Amino acid sequence: MKTGIYFLIQSFFFSILLIIVYFNKKRLETTENKIYSYLIITSLVEILLELILDILMPVYKKYILLSTFIAKTYCVVILVWLSLLITYVTFITVTQKTKQENKKTIKNTLIVITIISTILIYISPINFYYENAVYYTYGQSVNIDYIMSFGYVLVGIICLIWNKENIKSKKYVPILTFLIIGGFAGYIQMKYPSLLLSTGVHTFITFLMYFTIENPDMQMVEELSENKKLTEQNYEEKTRFIFKISQDLKKPLQDIINISNELIDNPKDIEEKIKLINTNSKQLYTYVNSTLDVSKMDINNLKIIENTYNTKNFFDELKLRIKSEISKSNKNIIFRCNISDDIPRYLNGDNTKIKQIILSIIFDSIKYTEEGFIELSIDTIIKYGICRLMIEISDSGQGMSIHKINTILNVSEKIESKEQERIDKLDISLPLAHKIIKSLNGSFIIKSEENKGSSFLITIDQQIKENKRENSLEKYSKKILNEKKALIVSVDTKSVNEIIEKLEDYEIVNSLYGKDAVEKIKNEIFEFIIIDDELKNERGIQVLNQIKKLTSKPIYILLDKSKEFMSEHYIEDGFTNYIIKERLDEEIKKIKK
Repeated sequence: MKTGIYFLIQSFFFSILLIIVYFNKKRLETTENKIYSYLIITSLVEILLELILDILMPVYKKYILLSTFIAKTYCVVILVWLSLLITYVTFITVTQKTKQENKKTIKNTLIVITIISTILIYISPINFYYENAVYYTYGQSVNIDYIMSFGYVLVGIICLIWNKENIKSKKYVPILTFLIIGGFAGYIQMKYPSLLLSTGVHTFITFLMYFTIENPDMQMVEELSENKKLTEQNYEEKTRFIFKISQDLKKPLQDIINISNELIDNPKDIEEKIKLINTNSKQLYTYVNSTLDVSKMDINNLKIIENTYNTKNFFDELKLRIKSEISKSNKNIIFRCNISDDIPRYLNGDNTKIKQIILSIIFDSIKYTEEGFIELSIDTIIKYGICRLMIEISDSGQGMSIHKINTILNVSEKIESKEQERIDKLDISLPLAHKIIKSLNGSFIIKSEENKGSSFLITIDQQIKENKRENSLEKYSKKILNEKKALIVSVDTKSVNEIIEKLEDYEIVNSLYGKDAVEKIKNEIFEFIIIDDELKNERGIQVLNQIKKLTSKPIYILLDKSKEFMSEHYIEDGFTNYIIKERLDEEIKKIKK
């Protein structure tokens, strides 16, 4: 291993200097910094082991066991350094590709590979060559290091190709340097085995990385600045929204006040003035309705579907669904729910979108919370016939960095066609949830700290509706008119909305999963039931078996066209008939008949 004692001594002093400078400086406890901390220490250990081997080589035969152990340990340390470098490269790649959830898999895979390779190095033979002051080691243990180096080079190249749009980022300087200088050093070493250059190259790359890692203080300032900018932007949008309302309402309100004062002082021409009051009242109604009625919004191809819904049933369904998901996760998570009693019984708005938003955020919290709590709190502010829902979701999970929060908040308002498909399938990420909230004219604020948990605050306005269902006259009218109800159990909002449009004579109730449908059937009477075979974590036949115990009404299975060949089997299993999603116009006739 004759590499030149002077190069090793220089590398040793550079490494010591780097350790002193780096560890004496305050820094953020980020994954990137942790990996770099291990890399610095590993580089120093590598230098020390090679210095020891240089001392032992002339007398290696006398201390063969010690020499063999140190030589193999040196190979293991080289392997660990390579593993840490490639972990750093893959982590920054998945971060820039917003694939943070893959980090744990990458980490576990590399740990397993390193452990297996370490065992192979220790059990494989290693040989020493010493002649005329030229010495080095060779054999299967050394070959494992060469093989792993080649494998990690391939992984590094794949990361560079995958993230080619960011290849100029200074974070990729270490791997580019490793590929160029490491390749050149490897070629020289093949020609001159005694000239082992790996330690010097590793020290140089480690030292170079210090200048490529973001200054933690500056990085924090920039991310906080970006977060402040996005938060202010959200508040600015709300301020403009409120300003627009106030300006639009000011004139007709002032006119009404002036006319009312004139009526008090001079009751003449009362008919004319009442007409003016009526005109201004209609104008006010138009302003409020056009600004706050989410049913008139069609932002960026996201269809907002307004309906009047029972908040008690809505919240009960949410709680049941969340408890079921936590139970399936087999995690030690406590679910807490606090819902204000001041929320009106009936609200008007797109409750399906609100349900999707809440469930997607909570399911994400379940994913990243191993133990602790998840809490859902819903409060309200009621003014001028509008109920402002203030929804807060808190958890004790992994939390998020400022960078990730900014990524979620810094999204365009435009909802792409692929994202629309994900919404229909209830596959909603946090950035997409933010887009939906903005489309509902709501606001979204995130507070989070890594390893301590997160808090999500959503505010959405809903119109308050009169509790018509408790009106005795309407109840009587329903009995006279024989109003009919139907139940659809499906998460496919597109198909559900089409069926609702085509069955105008029915009051359609939509349920997202089997347990909730069973509860609804226990409390209400439905003329027929439609069950989608593509339910989340359930199959239509499973739901059928539960429902048939409770009702003898017709039950239809909702199928994609690709499953039509199975329709006879479904009917044999107990379904009344089948409905194909792709031709609902024809299929609905089956029900009407």
